[in-house]
Amino acid sequence: MLFLICGAPATGKSSVVKSLKDKLENIECHDSDEIMVETGTQRRVSNEEWILKALEAQAKGNDFLLSTQSPFGEILAAPSAIKLDGIKCCLFDCNDFVRVERYLARPQDEKWPLGMDTLCWAVFHRMHAVDPQWEQRVIVDKELPEFGWKRWIPWQKGDNRWDVKIIDTSENTVEHTANLVSEWIVDEKRKPQVLTPENKWWE
Repeated sequence: MLFLICGAPATGKSSVVKSLKDKLENIECHDSDEIMVETGTQRRVSNEEWILKALEAQAKGNDFLLSTQSPFGEILAAPSAIKLDGIKCCLFDCNDFVRVERYLARPQDEKWPLGMDTLCWAVFHRMHAVDPQWEQRVIVDKELPEFGWKRWIPWQKGDNRWDVKIIDTSENTVEHTANLVSEWIVDEKRKPQVLTPENKWWE
């Protein structure tokens, strides 16, 4: 099963994944920054690479945890996503004041300067997590026609296939957020899975 931790910058994704590597059994934990990208299209292409790694883990009987800036819809559209035996998504979010403070407290990347675009990206994540119809043009990439955008673009708010847990990390320590994620993973593994090849969720 693929477990996603998604969200805009400065929500604590990378720090939590580092912490979870020692907490979780039979789950390979990775941060998407391990594959460097410079554009949205490159990020979406790299998602396919990550899913192939998740499928390798699946073949060994392991789950796969990935932290990423990619919203849920980008992952579902990756060509090989339909081969996964489960996909669960958790959005890390925080208020804008905390995000700015965290962003400024770390080394700055000239390619991704802090600005209104940073906050708007966070807003998109927040809305996208709740409603698959929200501003789909932001991520549906015409340069990648081989991606399965049509798998989910008709889905409406409330569709049981669009299940994204939201964790607000504004006041959390890394350890507390990591514990929340661990509990979420345990709970989700107990539930019947909707996004499986058998269910043909993409049709």
